[in-house]
Amino acid sequence: MDSYIQISTVFFGSAIIAMLASAVFKQIPNVVKDFRSLLTELKLRVESHLSFGEAKRTKPLTRAEVKKLYPEGTWQRTSYDEYVKVLLDEELVFPCIYATKGFKSDDQVYLFIDTDDLSNPRHIRTLADGLADYLPKARSLGPNTSLVLLAKQNDSPRSMEEYNASFWKLLDGLARLDEKPWPSNIPTQIDHERWCFCFGGEPFFTVIQTPAHQQRRTRYAKGLTIVFQPKWIFDILFSSDAKRAASLAKVRALLAKYDPIPVSPDLKNYGDPDSREFEQYFLLDENVSATSPYKALSPSEISTSFSGDAKRAASLVKAPALLAKYDPILVNPALKNYDDPNSRDFDQYFLPDENVATISPDKLLSSSKVLKA
Repeated sequence: MDSYIQISTVFFGSAIIAMLASAVFKQIPNVVKDFRSLLTELKLRVESHLSFGEAKRTKPLTRAEVKKLYPEGTWQRTSYDEYVKVLLDEELVFPCIYATKGFKSDDQVYLFIDTDDLSNPRHIRTLADGLADYLPKARSLGPNTSLVLLAKQNDSPRSMEEYNASFWKLLDGLARLDEKPWPSNIPTQIDHERWCFCFGGEPFFTVIQTPAHQQRRTRYAKGLTIVFQPKWIFDILFSSDAKRAASLAKVRALLAKYDPIPVSPDLKNYGDPDSREFEQYFLLDENVSATSPYKALSPSEISTSFSGDAKRAASLVKAPALLAKYDPILVNPALKNYDDPNSRDFDQYFLPDENVATISPDKLLSSSKVLKA
């Protein structure tokens, strides 16, 4: 009897171990995928932040680079594949036919962020770096180019209001990090028929898709997605009034089939008196206009360029005011605008301890002795 019990126990224990081993074995592929995804993400973060003391800027990826860098099963590849799936659906044609053309002709590039919190400073920096890298090469990518930002899918999506608020924080954060001045021909007031988002001196049209959208399917995505299109592409696509009219008619017809709700009345021509482009960036799930929490985006915190007489004047007023508080003597009269008739730039190089002009010992600097013709 004891031998029988021992044999039964051994058999039963072996069966349990075999079942556990089988269960573990089935999970090995998933564990490997998760581990590879973690290693890839870690590698990118290290490369982005450590480069012999100098941080590397985030660079957008081409279609081939995305597939090579992110194997199936990684969250990045999942976000990318979902985006592509929508564009290539032949039964329910995505209304933005130019986005589909841009993908098929490989004109698009892609950035990834690991949460859908657009107000996260890390994500804002990632996008700012990506746009700065993208702009110089955008025209060479093709006439349907765009930069696509893809976020990791969130199992607990945010509300429409939260996405809208964080979207504007993203745009404002980008403006703060912009290294170039705002274009002089684009108003800074958002509630203006000619306002549009700008970065790197380039006007953009931008579209956001969120998992919170349900009725407006064109603005739904499983993982938050934002597309940035340089506005010069519309000059190519809509090179004549006839082409513009035909293209817009086709897109609107597809919108009517795609979305369960009527076409948004906010979709108007840029520059029309009753048009506000910012309302088109984030279309709600009902036909009421989305709002912006800002009257104007913040000025750049790092741009070193004067973008007009107003900024120059403001800066030149502020600097002497600070000098007057800092120095025990009066502001030196040699501090004048470059190119003013009575200004001499060399007078400002070496300011003495009293308000008298300095004298250069030479009328001209010596000619180069090493320069060869």
